[in-house]
Amino acid sequence: MGVESKYLQDYRQMERADFVHFMNVQVRWGDADALGHINNTLYGRYYESSRLDYFEKLMGMHFTRELTSGVILADMKIAYLKQLHYPTEIEIGSRISRMGNSSLDFEAAVFIKDSEDLISTSRATLVWFDYKADKNKSIPDDKRKMINDYERIPPA
Repeated sequence: MGVESKYLQDYRQMERADFVHFMNVQVRWGDADALGHINNTLYGRYYESSRLDYFEKLMGMHFTRELTSGVILADMKIAYLKQLHYPTEIEIGSRISRMGNSSLDFEAAVFIKDSEDLISTSRATLVWFDYKADKNKSIPDDKRKMINDYERIPPA
């Protein structure tokens, strides 16, 4: 047995209690690959749906063409800790764990519904973005307050 990488150790540290926001997903039969487990490419979609749900519920932000500013994904890493098979219902916990001037650290984890069984984790960097000017901008104070109040992020 080899030594587990620090990368995987860090990802295994996420627990259900770390999250306030959850989104349920019913895994579809078509999500499985020829080996019978949920294909790794679907996790990016699951995490994307969870991010959108988070911002829609917290801020009423709807990602349509009319949106003039909001977040964009700058970087994302996914750790696959256990296999997932159809049929299963999962819950995705999401949180913002850090805010900079224009960037946010967004963490998420996939759990089997109503259990502590951790399947996958994700860490992403989001950037607040002015879509019309095509450039980063500072996180608006009202959005920063909403996130701080919801997540109770300690000051930097």
